[in-house]
Amino acid sequence: MIKYHTDRGTIDPKIVNEKALEVAQQLVVKYNGRPDPKYSIKSSQLRKFYGDVKSLELTWNNQQKTDVAFQGILPQIKMLKAKVAYAKGRGVVPQNFAQWLSENVDSVNTPEEFKAFLLHFEAVVGFCYGEGLKD
Repeated sequence: MIKYHTDRGTIDPKIVNEKALEVAQQLVVKYNGRPDPKYSIKSSQLRKFYGDVKSLELTWNNQQKTDVAFQGILPQIKMLKAKVAYAKGRGVVPQNFAQWLSENVDSVNTPEEFKAFLLHFEAVVGFCYGEGLKD
């Protein structure tokens, strides 16, 4: 399980900095200093999954971020594991992305963990483009 929070209960700044950069560097595999499209995640797939997560956040926001509303979107959050497994099976996402997303989905069980995951995913997307991921 991924730990998103410090012992004080605040979101760990490392998940949006060092850890997000580390993930991005694993997802954007470089060859001769440039992203290797054969082994890197494709920007369209990264945007698709990030868009799915942001859509769930919007649904939750529209329901005033209540605990009951979160319980309503939790099955859809968990469904992301099946979606990424399907994408991996089709060969459109690399194994390391499927594993990273699955581990994060497993770690999200509360609204606080979902908020932290959203920040982490946003940072990963930003760092992926910073690593040279192109459309």
